[in-house]
Amino acid sequence: MRRVLGLNLTHCGGLRGLAVLLGIVGAMCALSAAGKLVSSAEALQGSKGPTERTEGGAVGASISHPAKWFVERERSTYDQTYGFTLWRPVSGAPHDHGGTPAVRVALAYGLRPGQIKATVLEKLRAYPKLPLTREEVSVAEKGHKGVAVGPIPGSTPSTEIYVPVNGRVYQINVYGKTLGSGDKELLSTLRFEPPSRPVGSLGLPVANSAETLNGAGAKRAERERTVHEATTKGEATFAASSLGEETPIDEGCWQADPDFFFQTQYGSTANANPKDNIPTGWSIVGRPNYWDEYTHGRLEYGRCDKQEYTNDKFAVDYPLDPGDAIFSPFTRGTVTFAGRNITHKDYGIFVSIEAANGKYVNVSGHLSSVAPGIRRGAEVDRNTVIGFAGKTGGGDIPVGPVHLHQAYYRYPTYTPDGAPYGGAGLKVVGHHYFRGDNGVYRFGWVERSEFKYKGSGISF
Repeated sequence: MRRVLGLNLTHCGGLRGLAVLLGIVGAMCALSAAGKLVSSAEALQGSKGPTERTEGGAVGASISHPAKWFVERERSTYDQTYGFTLWRPVSGAPHDHGGTPAVRVALAYGLRPGQIKATVLEKLRAYPKLPLTREEVSVAEKGHKGVAVGPIPGSTPSTEIYVPVNGRVYQINVYGKTLGSGDKELLSTLRFEPPSRPVGSLGLPVANSAETLNGAGAKRAERERTVHEATTKGEATFAASSLGEETPIDEGCWQADPDFFFQTQYGSTANANPKDNIPTGWSIVGRPNYWDEYTHGRLEYGRCDKQEYTNDKFAVDYPLDPGDAIFSPFTRGTVTFAGRNITHKDYGIFVSIEAANGKYVNVSGHLSSVAPGIRRGAEVDRNTVIGFAGKTGGGDIPVGPVHLHQAYYRYPTYTPDGAPYGGAGLKVVGHHYFRGDNGVYRFGWVERSEFKYKGSGISF
């Protein structure tokens, strides 16, 4: 055995390794040279690399996969499950995600075999407007019978599979909109064995507990709020007569009401490190990604109106220093989600806020931590610190330099834990700023004197 990324991995050898390779590589989507997701069959044709077997001792399961895939060992528990996730690497092009999730294998230690039927029914009832299906599938080399339900919506949809094994239950998420024959080949390489130790003995925190999320502390958040209030007195105004109401645009996206208040989400102390080559209190639009770039609508993720996805065509990234304060973009709003979850793994730690108009929703992703008091149901205003800048994504998967992933949606739906999906992607062209004369930055497809675009500098 050898150690890769802190996990014990073993090679599959000889003809058996080749057989596993043919099943595994074909199981999941991969990225083509053109930067698009390709089918399982195309992935199989384009890969001849070695395979490895990842083992999770406390999980009691192992699975074979291409050696180039990354392994994320979870550092906390999610809804009484604990496991590991395999991620596909992506091309070297500039982007804000180091990989896409392929499969999560977890021990559902809070579930018993007799509860699987009710759990599946609960999943189906949670998404009444989506075409979820239920099917029985064969899982693992010994052909255990599992129940699959999906697609479960999120930043990357998944099929959720529940497998009873000797009194235990495993929850396996295969990421992708459908569960194809290649995915079932992947599932066939699973092996189950008695866990090496109880999950409780690992001393892991619950994923979205205060212990896990609140790294910066209440005093820091309050101090940042006080500074923000002092440096953003007054409100910028719009030339309202020259702008219209919210409007539908191409592909099912919407352009936001130009009279609605959106503000830049960082403060006067952002990017204070002189080595970052960005003036203090400023950031750069679209670094690494702007509208319709890479994960922002270019990888067959959600774009404008895909109901199983988050629709991020008009998401914008902003480079920041580690730990820079992130503020609510709205004058008033309510937190719908704060933390990590299984359905939106790409965002790492993120906060979702529904504006007071009940229509617009913001996601702030890749945070290093969440500010104390920011939890589902919390009321926020434009001076509220919601979290701190980071580069969280899929555990050990790099997402590039520290940056804020900012996305907006119109009338999304919510998962049971409050994370948004569906609705319509929202194009926000007017962003309030407060440095100097107070005003509104206008965003566009090209940089002109009246528009900001990818690479433009904008202040708090």
